[in-house]
Amino acid sequence: MGHYDRALSFHQKALNIQENVQYNPMDCTTTYTNLGEKYREMKDHTMTLTYFQKGLEIRERKLPKNHPDLAVIYHNFAKLYLSTRQYNTAMKNVQQAVEIAQAKLPSNHPHLLDYNETFEKIRKKL
Repeated sequence: MGHYDRALSFHQKALNIQENVQYNPMDCTTTYTNLGEKYREMKDHTMTLTYFQKGLEIRERKLPKNHPDLAVIYHNFAKLYLSTRQYNTAMKNVQQAVEIAQAKLPSNHPHLLDYNETFEKIRKKL
């Protein structure tokens, strides 16, 4: 069993447990994000999009619009759309991530630095 297979198996088992015991939906969002990231690394863009959307839907229902956890999801979408060369959509998502992070995080926070780095990568592609 390869690295990706083990990781996917682990995250899928966690998700099955969380869903079957009616776990806190916010905890499921982390697992959705982790699964989406693994699929993104494997370049399975359809599955990546599916899991990112599930995580985003829950977070948007449960969190304020400017919550830093939403910025994480928007950044994940930006990286996905960057890798699929959908630069305009990538830019919209990374701008949302940066906007939230600038309002809620210190200027030297690692997430904000990552978001700005992704922003620059996308900007150079446009």
